[in-house]
Amino acid sequence: MSKQITSDHPTPTTSRAFGPKEILIIGLAFLVIGVTAGLGRWQLGRAHEKKALHQQMARRERAAPLQVGKEAISLQADIWRRAQAKGVFVQRMTVYLQNRQQNEETGFWVLTPLRIAESDNYVMVLRGWIPRNFQAMDLIAPYTTPQGLTVVDGLIAPPPSKWFSFFSDTPQAVIRQNINMDRYAQFHHITLLPYVLRQSGELHDGLGRSWPAANTGISTNYGYALQWFAMSATAGLLLLYFVFRRLRHAESAPKR
Repeated sequence: MSKQITSDHPTPTTSRAFGPKEILIIGLAFLVIGVTAGLGRWQLGRAHEKKALHQQMARRERAAPLQVGKEAISLQADIWRRAQAKGVFVQRMTVYLQNRQQNEETGFWVLTPLRIAESDNYVMVLRGWIPRNFQAMDLIAPYTTPQGLTVVDGLIAPPPSKWFSFFSDTPQAVIRQNINMDRYAQFHHITLLPYVLRQSGELHDGLGRSWPAANTGISTNYGYALQWFAMSATAGLLLLYFVFRRLRHAESAPKR
C-alpha cells in the first residue's frame, strides 16, 4: 500500500515565482486595496449622513415657524428652521458685508439687528443683497427699512461665513469684509442672539433674496467614493495580473 506524502513547503513553481521582492509588492498592493476601499466606504458613509441631514433640513423648513424671543432656539438643533421675529429694526447699526454674490453679481449683504419686542435681546437679520456700485465703492444702493414694530419671517441660519482678508475690520466699520458677532455685540453694548435670521420673501424693499439652497455636498462625497473604489478595483486587477504573469513566467522558466 502506497502512502501519499504531503509537504507544507511551497511548490517549486511557487518558489520560483514569488521571491522576497514579489511578496513585498503583493503586500503593498493589498495595503493599497484596503486603504482605498476603506476611504471609499468612509466617503459613502459621509454621503449617507449628509443625505439624512438634507432630508432633516427639508422637514424643518416645512415645520411651523419658531417664535424668536419666545422659544428657546439652538443653532445646532434648529438650523434652517423657519422662524418669525417681532421687533424694531435698528438701522443705525446696519453693516454691509462686501464681495457677496447673488446670481453671479457682486454686491453687499445687508445685516441689521432687530430689537425683539418686549425684550432687551437683539437678533441679527440678514435682510438681503444689494448690488455694488463699481464707480463709487462706498455708495450703497437705496433700499427701504420698515419703521416701528415689524414682523420678520426667515430661517435660522449660522453667522455669515468668514472671508479671507489681509486686514481686520475695525469695530465701527459699516462696510466690511467680515463680522464677528461677539465683537459686534460688545461694541454696541447689546445682547445678540447667537444665530442669524435670514429673511425670506419678496418685500419690494430694494433687497434681493435669491438665497442659494443649503449645500450639503452629497454629490461631492459620492464622487470621491467612486474615485476611491475605482482605485481599489484598479489595484486589485493589477495585482491579479502581476500574480498571473509571475506564475506563467515561473512555469515557462527552465528547471534547474
